[in-house]
Amino acid sequence: MWKIATTEGFPQTKKMIASSGNLMLFCVAFFWLCCRFDNVTSDIIKYDKTILEDANLPAPDLIRKYGYSAQIHKITTKDGFVLTAHRIPKPGAQPVLMVHGLEDSSVGYLILGPKKSLAYRLSDLGYDVWLLNTRGNRYSRKHKRYQRNMREFWDFSFHEVGLYDLPAAIDYVLAMNKGYEQLHYIGHSQGTTSFMVMGSERPSYMKKIKLMQALAPVVFCDYVGSPFVLFASKYVRPLTFYAGALGIYDFPPEGEVFQRLFYQICSFAFRNTCNYFLLQLMGVDAQQLNATLVPLFVRHVAGSSLKSLGHYTQLVHSGGFYKYDYYSAVENRRRHGSDTPPQYNLSNVDCKVALYYSKNDLLTAVRDVERLRDALPNVVHDGLIPYEKFNHVDFIWANDINSLLYDGMVENMKRSDRGEL
Repeated sequence: MWKIATTEGFPQTKKMIASSGNLMLFCVAFFWLCCRFDNVTSDIIKYDKTILEDANLPAPDLIRKYGYSAQIHKITTKDGFVLTAHRIPKPGAQPVLMVHGLEDSSVGYLILGPKKSLAYRLSDLGYDVWLLNTRGNRYSRKHKRYQRNMREFWDFSFHEVGLYDLPAAIDYVLAMNKGYEQLHYIGHSQGTTSFMVMGSERPSYMKKIKLMQALAPVVFCDYVGSPFVLFASKYVRPLTFYAGALGIYDFPPEGEVFQRLFYQICSFAFRNTCNYFLLQLMGVDAQQLNATLVPLFVRHVAGSSLKSLGHYTQLVHSGGFYKYDYYSAVENRRRHGSDTPPQYNLSNVDCKVALYYSKNDLLTAVRDVERLRDALPNVVHDGLIPYEKFNHVDFIWANDINSLLYDGMVENMKRSDRGEL
C-alpha cells in the first residue's frame, strides 16, 4: 500500500506552512491596497536628468563625476572574501574609514552629492576617505573558494563582517597610510553593529581607533517600533527555510534584471507605495525625504544575505546582543561552544565612541541606545538629534543633514584630532 505523505508528526512543519499561508494572504491583500492607493495618489513623475544619471553610475564614477579623485582597492579577509573599498585619496592625511548599513554600499555616503554627503565634506576638510563595501553587497561579491550561487558564500551576518571585514579593512588602510597608528571610524546601522562585534571578539583593534562615530547604532532591539520588522520577526525563519530550499540565500536576489525591475517599479510605477513602505520601516519623516531622489535610493540598493536579516530579527525582543542562533543545540555547540548563542562582550569596546540617535528611528529606539551607552566603557558624546521626526535613513539622506548632524560630527572629529575629546 502506498502511504500518502502528510505533516502528521511534524508539528513544526505544520506550523511553518500555516504561518507562510497567512503571510501570503496578507501580502496579496496589502499589495492590492497599495496599488489602489498609488493609482489614486500618483501624479506625473518627472526627474532631473542628473538624478537619473547618478542612479546608474557606480560609486567610483559618481565620485569622479563631481571632480574628485577615486581609487578602487581590493582587500582580502582571512576567511577568503575579496572586499572592495573606494577611496577619495588625500595622501599623508588622517584616514577615516566609513562603513555602510545593511543593504547599502559606499554610495550611501555619496548619494546626496558634494554639498551634502559626508564623504565629500570630509575630503574637502583634508581627510583621506575610505569607503568600505562589506561582504555580499554588489561591490564585494568575490570569494577565494566559493561562488555566488553557493550556500557557503552567503553564510554570514554582521558577525562575520565584524570578525573579518572590519579588521582586514583597518589593517589595510593603516598600512596604506604610513605614519598613522589610528583612524577615524564612521558607521551607520549595520556599520555600528559589526563594529561592536569586532570590539567584543577582537578587542586589540580598539587601540587602532581614534574615534568611533555611531550613526543610528543597532545593537539592542527590545524596543524596535517598526511594524514591518515586528511582523517580519515572526516569519523570517520559515521564509528563510523555503528560500534556502529554492537556492536563494541573498536579498534582494542578485541579478541585473531584478535590480532594474525594482528600480522601475519604485521610481516610476509605484513611487508612493515604495515611499510608504520605506517610511513605515524607518520612521515617517516626509519633510526630510526628498522624493525626487527615489531613483538614486532604489537603484543603489546593494543587497546582503538572508542570514543577516535573520540575525537582526533574532535580536528583536531577545533581551540582549546575541550571536546567531542556529535553532539547533548541536550546531550552536559547534559554532559557539554552547547550546544557546552567547552574548557579545560590550565592555571590550573601550575606544572613544560618539553616539548619534533619534526619537523617530523605528529601528533604533532611544531606550535601546541608552542601554548601549550605559554598557560601553568610553562614550565621549551622547548625541540625541533634536529634530523630533529624524528617522533611520535621515542619517544618510536628510535634506538638512549638515545642520542636523554632520556639523556636530565634524566638530567632534576636529576636537579628537586636537586631543580635546
